[in-house]
Amino acid sequence: MFTWIYSLPTWAGFVIITGVSVLLVCAGILAARPLVHKLFGPEPGRNEQVTMVLTVGGVFYGLLLGLVAAATYQSFDDAQNLVADEAAAVGTLYREVSAYPEPQRDVLRQDLVDYTDNLLDVAFPALRDGQDPPGGTALVTRFQDHLLAFQPQTRAQEIVHQAAIAQFAQFDEQRRHRINASAGGLPNVLWYVIVLGAVVNVILVCLFSLSGRGAHLLLGGLFAFFLGTMIFLIAAMDYPFRGDLSVSPDPVVTMYHNVMGK
Repeated sequence: MFTWIYSLPTWAGFVIITGVSVLLVCAGILAARPLVHKLFGPEPGRNEQVTMVLTVGGVFYGLLLGLVAAATYQSFDDAQNLVADEAAAVGTLYREVSAYPEPQRDVLRQDLVDYTDNLLDVAFPALRDGQDPPGGTALVTRFQDHLLAFQPQTRAQEIVHQAAIAQFAQFDEQRRHRINASAGGLPNVLWYVIVLGAVVNVILVCLFSLSGRGAHLLLGGLFAFFLGTMIFLIAAMDYPFRGDLSVSPDPVVTMYHNVMGK
């Protein structure tokens, strides 16, 4: 529902979502103030009905937003850890194939360098734009073919080869986890509930009665700003590999420089 924010700078998405929220609440307050007296009667007790619904509904809606925000951040943090795990697996695999004899050593190391180049120059930019990155699977398959084609000639080579195969399996598993994490996102039905809950709470704030119009606008605007901030936070981290606020490839860059020497 909010995937359009990934095509904008982070600050622009934040300003749009929070700004629209504040404008809607302020417009609603100005439009609803003349009707509040007719709907709910005179003081005292005018706010009791609205307060009861706002208190109960606000508690459950706030709980929902908090749980969704926490789960979204956890998914984002898990995605960052998956990138670090994949980078570590590639670096370890690169060191292990460095023990192979020539010419297999240079072939296998070049395969891993090509895969890392693709990851940094193609995969991450494509994921940031919401596209399916090409080429990665073919490079992994090429490395696998070269690795399994090697025939150990000594006991030491056999030990190294078995360790490399085990490390390759771990690397491939980490890679699949990272790919699966890039396809995440909240279900649309959950977004519908979040937006509908926000609309209901905004309407209740507009129906609340305060003697001063300025105070009503100030309190309603602050409420809308906080609500818009929470929705922006969830939307910005919903797909951890998309947009400006996305998972960083720094672990891969560090491994590329420190292990591969590139």
